[in-house]
Amino acid sequence: MRVIKKLTKTLLKVVSTAVGVVGLYLLFNLLAFHKPRKLDSRELDRYVAAVNDSSSDPFRFVANKFDTHSIVFLGELHRREQDLHFFRDLIGYLYKEKHIRIIGWEFGSAIDQRDADSVVNAATFDRRKAIGILRNNMFDWCYEEYLDIFKEVWKLNREIPNDRYKIRFLQLNNPYVPRKRFSRVDSIRRQDQKSTFDSFFPSIVENEVIRKGQKILIYCGLHHSLSKFHTPKLFFLKDHGRGGQYLYEKYPGQVCQIALLMPFPTRWALLRGSVTRGSVYPFDGVFNQMYDSLKRPFAVGSDNPVFANIRDYNSFYEFDSWRGVKLRDFCDGVIVTASFDSIRPVHAIKDWVVDEKELREVKDMMPESDAIQIKTINDLYRYIDTGASINSIKMMHDLKPFYRP
Repeated sequence: MRVIKKLTKTLLKVVSTAVGVVGLYLLFNLLAFHKPRKLDSRELDRYVAAVNDSSSDPFRFVANKFDTHSIVFLGELHRREQDLHFFRDLIGYLYKEKHIRIIGWEFGSAIDQRDADSVVNAATFDRRKAIGILRNNMFDWCYEEYLDIFKEVWKLNREIPNDRYKIRFLQLNNPYVPRKRFSRVDSIRRQDQKSTFDSFFPSIVENEVIRKGQKILIYCGLHHSLSKFHTPKLFFLKDHGRGGQYLYEKYPGQVCQIALLMPFPTRWALLRGSVTRGSVYPFDGVFNQMYDSLKRPFAVGSDNPVFANIRDYNSFYEFDSWRGVKLRDFCDGVIVTASFDSIRPVHAIKDWVVDEKELREVKDMMPESDAIQIKTINDLYRYIDTGASINSIKMMHDLKPFYRP
């Protein structure tokens, strides 16, 4: 009896200590006393004055990074029309101004590189083949603005007579196949999970760019592009598995990472189990307030002393840090393509799948339990539900502008 009492006491102490530690940890991360605020006129004027020159032009800003870097990342939120329009127009600008001939992205798979080369170098644009490349990479990523990138590279290459100087469009991903990713067979599931985008694309960049003395613009999701910054993973652990981090650590002087300004996930996204539920203004809304004044796209370098120490206090990225994340520690630069309330979502591709053969190919990628329910092409469109994805973009940008009257 005495032993049981002793064990019970010990167990209670352990539990109470654990509860206390967790409580202190949550209190540490509460940061309830910081609220974003409207900039006063002097602060706003100072920030605006710092971008009123040609170096703040987003196109020029990215181009200048290639003077000192071989790899420039452009990290997006996904599915925002203005960002993809900027990326599309940037490709030709970089070719003209800096002779950048390699463009890479997350939205095509390396196994389809030969088809991608064929599409961007053909006499006529093959829309079906380009759609097939997108579809083979991720069966539900059916958005016109991503397809437009293939067409843009094709158009530019039509104007370049010498094959040696044509633009190369690198597909950097490994196919996303949910049937394998979530397989009940352990060996299949584990093997597929080893080949994520982050673990896959750095070797392509090393082989096709670094070792050949070339330069590349890489367009991908923000988290994949992160280089010097490491996202939190609870209890002060950090994520060290991003492709951008790998390349930055191995080639620190050659990697530049630029973020397209976007709503950030909320501070408590980790505890909610998702970084897509709820959003906040990044960096206290400073850049959003600047856009209201400038009313044009602009770029800011994190090495600019006026902006370097601007902090983000309220987002997922600040979790476990308490003091806020400085811009200079998060990325090498920020580009604002539009105000949040004017952001437009992308548009669905209407001819994503047009026949039974293509439908079977898609169903072979899906979990069997889902594929068995898909009988027709319309069933597939309902399953993909692009409308929900598009609406999620609108919801993420539906933030109360605290800095406006």
